[in-house]
Amino acid sequence: MSRLFASRASLVSVVFLLMTMAITPSITSASESETGVMEFKFHQKDGHNATEILSLNGTANIALQQVEWHIVEFGNELNEGGLKSGDYLTSVTPSGEQRWSWTLVVDVTGMNCTCVLEVHLSGLGLDTPIESIVVYLGDSNHHPVIKTPSEPVFLLTAGELVVDIDAISPLGTLDDSVLNIRVCEAPNSVCLKEAQAMKLNSTISDYIQLLFNASVFPLDDGFWMFSVLLEDRTLTASNEVSFIVQIDRQAPTVLLSNSISSESLSIADDVNDGADGTVYEHEEVLFTAEVSDGYQGGSEVLTWSKISPSGQQSAFGSESFITESSVSLLPDEAGEWSVVLLVRDSAGHLIRTTSTFMVENAPPVAHLALDGLEIQHEDTIVVPTTESWQLNASKTSDTLNDQNGLLYRWYVDGDMVQTGGTIFQSSKINTSGTYELTLIVLDDDGANSTIAFTIEVPQDIVSGSEGMLGGNLFTIALVSIIALAGFLMARMGATEQETSLPKWQRKKD
Repeated sequence: MSRLFASRASLVSVVFLLMTMAITPSITSASESETGVMEFKFHQKDGHNATEILSLNGTANIALQQVEWHIVEFGNELNEGGLKSGDYLTSVTPSGEQRWSWTLVVDVTGMNCTCVLEVHLSGLGLDTPIESIVVYLGDSNHHPVIKTPSEPVFLLTAGELVVDIDAISPLGTLDDSVLNIRVCEAPNSVCLKEAQAMKLNSTISDYIQLLFNASVFPLDDGFWMFSVLLEDRTLTASNEVSFIVQIDRQAPTVLLSNSISSESLSIADDVNDGADGTVYEHEEVLFTAEVSDGYQGGSEVLTWSKISPSGQQSAFGSESFITESSVSLLPDEAGEWSVVLLVRDSAGHLIRTTSTFMVENAPPVAHLALDGLEIQHEDTIVVPTTESWQLNASKTSDTLNDQNGLLYRWYVDGDMVQTGGTIFQSSKINTSGTYELTLIVLDDDGANSTIAFTIEVPQDIVSGSEGMLGGNLFTIALVSIIALAGFLMARMGATEQETSLPKWQRKKD
């Protein structure tokens, strides 16, 4: 009788296949679904029973010419080929626009297992099935099945967390079933210690429901792996499934320190009571954050920003980051600066920490030189009369942000004779004498540096004789007489020398 039934099933499969080839229009690929979502549905539920003929049907919105199926033993899904497989469905008929109805009839005579029928799309390189269903075949080797939870990791921060897990029993009911639950700390999905049995608040109806209450839950914050196994009323055990619960009821602690002050601790939104220290413009300040959630495996996202004295808030550039938790700041403006650190942990807790400090304007440092000679404040310098000279202040220094905006003011005996320029020419002083010179260098914040010194321009020979001999005319006459006398003496000397020389003559024979 079994062989006859199997033969009839095979005949039905062939007839359905011929009908499908005759009436099914040309269908291309699954990617042509108008909805963009791949859909393949079973009309049967998990736990479907079959002894000799497995008959399944459903609908799809994808092309089914490339569908193949495999029956594999539950828990051995990685076994390629499985217990039975096929390259096509029994029938596929259009049932609407971009929609098809399908059937699958398989002879499962002699198969006794808790199995999974998987449906794959061939030719697309997909290893995972597009859909699957748990089936109980034959009369033996049946056991309850717990489906994998919908999420691999659940988060418990406050209130209650409910985890629903689908379960199937060959008895058709989960009544009188018992749960065995074990738990271990697993920050990286690997238990740090051997799992321990634990009693959870749970209910079992058509599915398993686990209840976690953050306020009374006995475990500390951290990542905890829960392993669940079910035994039905015949004491037949199911497979075991595991999932992670991240318990995070507290905000992270944030320790923010900088290179100019003592460290400050914050475990909640901070209240800034004042500046932490003082630096000069363009002096580097380092900020370092130490963040902890209090358990292994926690992760945080750090967002750094700075607020200038003008109130403008901006993010740090990539060049400012030393590490994710350490930044460098070169303040370019005098006033109160703030560095703001926002820390968000993986549970969603947000902490704001602020470090405030004062930046003072650094005054310029005036530098003045005369032909390589550095002039100091209150020096006395004597310059030559017959040569031109210049004072050079180009080596005056200031912070980088102020350097190009320095203003130079030159004073002679209290009167400003030049504004701007780093060079002071000797032509500004055209007579001999003693002068008080002052150089004042100012930056854009009004800070200044001053060099005041005395410069002496001596009288030359010509101008000096005017005072001693009584006037330019007398001096000219005196010089002329001296010159004439010198000329006559030179003439007389030359004549005597010439006459005193012996005259040589050629001797006669």
